[in-house]
Amino acid sequence: MDPETLRQSAILLFGERGWQSRLSEALGVDRSSVSRWFAGLPVPGPVAAAVRAWLKLYELTGEKPFEIDDLIDKN
Repeated sequence: MDPETLRQSAILLFGERGWQSRLSEALGVDRSSVSRWFAGLPVPGPVAAAVRAWLKLYELTGEKPFEIDDLIDKN
């Protein structure tokens, strides 16, 4: 996954504002890691896989990652 695809996906999943922080929180990584991926470091395979899975879940359910967590917590 290239940085631009990651950026566009994160904005879709986490909103226009604060998406880098929300992405890092959802992935369980430091925000500086997210920043480094946009500075040229390769996006790790597991990160790309997680984002693709969230995109698929969003496509199928209309739920974003933090909304899915809220649903799980209620059950």
